[in-house]
Amino acid sequence: MAGRSLLRLSAVLLTIACFAARASEPLVLYTEEYPPFNWADKTTGAATGLSTDIILELMRRAEVPVTIPALMPWARAMALTSKKANTCLFSMARTPERETSFAWVGPVGRNEWVMYARTEDHIRLTSLADARPYTVGTIIDDAMIPLLRANQLQLSIVPYNRTNGQKLKMQRIQLWSEGRLPGLYMMEQMGITGIEAVLTFAHYDMYLACNKTMDAHEVARLNTLLRAMYREGAVRRIYASYGFDNYAPRAEQLAK
Repeated sequence: MAGRSLLRLSAVLLTIACFAARASEPLVLYTEEYPPFNWADKTTGAATGLSTDIILELMRRAEVPVTIPALMPWARAMALTSKKANTCLFSMARTPERETSFAWVGPVGRNEWVMYARTEDHIRLTSLADARPYTVGTIIDDAMIPLLRANQLQLSIVPYNRTNGQKLKMQRIQLWSEGRLPGLYMMEQMGITGIEAVLTFAHYDMYLACNKTMDAHEVARLNTLLRAMYREGAVRRIYASYGFDNYAPRAEQLAK
């Protein structure tokens, strides 16, 4: 009898040890090149940017160990986060199509989607329907693809955002569907000029999207800590450090 009790006790202790080991495993973070929210530092290669700084500060306050954010194509990062527990991806637009697929922490930013066109082409749009005669550049699994397809637009889809700026300049596409700030930032970095926004067609908050198996209490705890960062002005200070203080999300946007 004593031997059986010892075996049961050993099994319980082993189970506790396994849970403790899993709990101590770092949270795996994925992101993409999407400045100014997140991008690779030219000197170190490490992820940096508005969302990166906010999320790493949040995890520091939460005392959650995390991996160095891995930069990769958006579609691959989404697939990994969807399939693997203990993973999160940023910065993801929280759209109705994605709502039940992830656990959400945020927002950590806001994105305004526009159609960019070459100034010399004199394209004028009042709605997405007006874009039907043109080829529109976007990236694989972009949040706007369902909306663009619902409006019967002709899409040219690539893995990387930066490709579309070059394609637009070379007239391989006539329109580029992109976030306003990321588009402006990428064009400045690449020396692309003569491009203008000709239509604003969507606004979405950007989040840290985690595998939906993440514990609901942990998601709530992270959101509570993030609210505190807003109240204390930490998020605005991060935005100000990049020169984007006027674009910082407000605390009241965290009501979701």
